[in-house]
Order: sequence, then structure tokens, then C-alpha cells
Amino acid sequence: MLVKIIGVIVVLILAFGIWVRVAPLPEDRLTAKPGPDTEGTHPSIGGIKVVRPLSDLPEGAFDKMLAIAADTPRTERVGDSTDPAAFVTRSKLFAFPDIAVIWVEDGNLNVQSHLVFGKGDMGVNAAKVSRWFERLEAQS
Repeated sequence: MLVKIIGVIVVLILAFGIWVRVAPLPEDRLTAKPGPDTEGTHPSIGGIKVVRPLSDLPEGAFDKMLAIAADTPRTERVGDSTDPAAFVTRSKLFAFPDIAVIWVEDGNLNVQSHLVFGKGDMGVNAAKVSRWFERLEAQS
């Protein structure tokens, strides 16, 4: 009986892992430019948004941020829009997707990253976006 229970659990885990990889991404999240729009770091459950004035960042900050995002492991750009530019980063184990959108508005660089499935990301998106800004600022 224990072997059957373990077998069912393994099958469920594998099925879930496959579903996460093939489930369609929410299209509206790939084109949304969510608030808040004020300068600063705005954490949320499962994500973060950072708004920084372009005047405080290196020249060409938007294009440099796009290159930094594209260079992130397990990350791919979705589409070719720049208003906003959308990226999907997948976790190592189950390939959970996180969507990041990057755009410029009102003289600010906006970077928003949020999980797709679940409620909490254990700070993964905040850490990723923080690393992106550290790399960007190191280029000044």
C-alpha cells in the first residue's frame, strides 16, 4: 500500500511539473505596466516593482537593463515589444515562470517582476531585480 501511495505522489509531482512548463502564460501580464508609478522600491506578495529616475542611472540604462535581463540564466525574452519589454525567468527545479516587464515612462525606468503561479516567491523576484540594478549601476 505504501508503494502505491508513493507512486501516486510521484506521478502527481511529475504531472504538476509538466503542467507548469506547458501552461500558457497570462498574455495580459506580458503587456501590463502595473503601478505604483512613484520612485522607489515597491514590494508585493510574490513580486516587486522598482522605479528609478533615468537621470540617476547610466546612459542608455533601458537598453542596458534589457541586455542584463536577457543575460540572466533560464530567462527568455517574450516578443519584441519595448513598451514594455517582457521576460520570463524559470526556476531551476520545476521551471516555475516569473514574468518581468521593463519600460520607460515619465523619465523613469520601471522594472516589475512577479510570479505566475502561487502566492509567495520567497524573495526570488526582489533578489533578481536587485542584482539587475547592481549590474546596471556597475556599468556607470
